[in-house]
Amino acid sequence: MSLENYRHSDFFITLSRTNTALRDECPTLEDLVRREDLDREDFETFFREHGYAYDPATNSFRPEDNAQ
Repeated sequence: MSLENYRHSDFFITLSRTNTALRDECPTLEDLVRREDLDREDFETFFREHGYAYDPATNSFRPEDNAQ
């Protein structure tokens, strides 16, 4: 699963793929962005633009109302 073209993909597909990778393959967001060779700041900004934020307690992107 590659996330390299996340800005050009459907947001909800990217969200699903990202959270699946965080759940099954990467123990932290830092591990995921390193593995996928992504810019962490840009990646998190992309999710914030859609109302989501990374929640380290659940290791997932959640609606900003629910993120810690």
